[in-house]
Amino acid sequence: MKVAWLAIVTFLGSLLISGGLSTTLALDSNGRYYALGIGSRSCGDYIKFREKRVENFTTEQYEIADVIIEHWVAGYLTAHNFYVTDTYDVVGVVTMDQLKERIEKYCRANPNNRVAEGMVVLVHELHVNRIKVDTSKATPQKNPGK
Repeated sequence: MKVAWLAIVTFLGSLLISGGLSTTLALDSNGRYYALGIGSRSCGDYIKFREKRVENFTTEQYEIADVIIEHWVAGYLTAHNFYVTDTYDVVGVVTMDQLKERIEKYCRANPNNRVAEGMVVLVHELHVNRIKVDTSKATPQKNPGK
């Protein structure tokens, strides 16, 4: 009996480590999580920003905010690449402008949702065409982030 139990525990442990149960989400007991940065904002706010309708914003402030949003998106996707099994690069050949357009499309359809929820939908769409393995010849020392 101990051998059978040990085999089951070992099998389940290996599934968890290998990502075989990767559909499990890290949510609280209420099925929720806390989003930081732009992810905590409503999609309505994101649309307002994209349409340059934020009161008292100068052109320079829009440019700075746009870079901040790009960095937030890049950080989200980098974390996804790090934590999702069998994923080297979820973005592949999609550009940052295309990513922001896709977030905008989601937000227009769901103005009361948070931007983070749009990112979840986006990475699920991107996941199908993700790059699974780094095929470059770069050594880890030369390219530590990728």
